[in-house]
Amino acid sequence: MKQTTEIAILPFKVLELAEIIAEKKRLSVDDALFYLYNSDLYRDLLDPEQKLWYYGGAQLYELLEEEKLYGKKLKFYKSELQFLVFCIEQYRLRDNLPSAGVLAMFARLGVDKFLRDNFEVLHSQGTEYILHEIDVYIKRRR
Repeated sequence: MKQTTEIAILPFKVLELAEIIAEKKRLSVDDALFYLYNSDLYRDLLDPEQKLWYYGGAQLYELLEEEKLYGKKLKFYKSELQFLVFCIEQYRLRDNLPSAGVLAMFARLGVDKFLRDNFEVLHSQGTEYILHEIDVYIKRRR
């Protein structure tokens, strides 16, 4: 079997996610693994097109819970992901911050979900307007 990035990283992502599930849902690790293995998200972790191995455990957990809650996957489409990257880079440049720090902050405060939920309105706006909306959202979350 050819070793791909997804296959190499999968055990680490599964373990991290199972531990988060066990903690948040107060399940045993075995039950958490069962919960994860019976999801579309688990299957998507192996899909090289989705590149879910870039997501942190908290983001993967959020995607999993959305799937379980709504009975379907709610994920970033490529255009939404490109928009998220654009927003991260513009925010980073404006505030002279590291990209990883901006991504972590966006995930912690739910900015990534805010951008996905408001993609249709925001993506056609100017950079200053988008950054202003992100700032307003962050201030409300703090």
